[in-house]
Amino acid sequence: MTTTWHPTTLVQCISLEPWLTIPGDDTPTGCHDLTLGRIYELIAVEADGAFYRLNDDSGDDYLYPASHFRRL
Repeated sequence: MTTTWHPTTLVQCISLEPWLTIPGDDTPTGCHDLTLGRIYELIAVEADGAFYRLNDDSGDDYLYPASHFRRL
């Protein structure tokens, strides 16, 4: 049996700037389940690096703009 080790990529939240507009709602949102300065484990990089998928404070995985994070 072979065990494969994959390094974990960690990212730190550096912005809570709203970025998502929901149809029918004019108020941008999208970062209410993030904590500024908190470190999250990166699950995937999507959309040619524009978005990061991670488990936010709700415990579910979502996409967030890569610009809202700093890789550690």
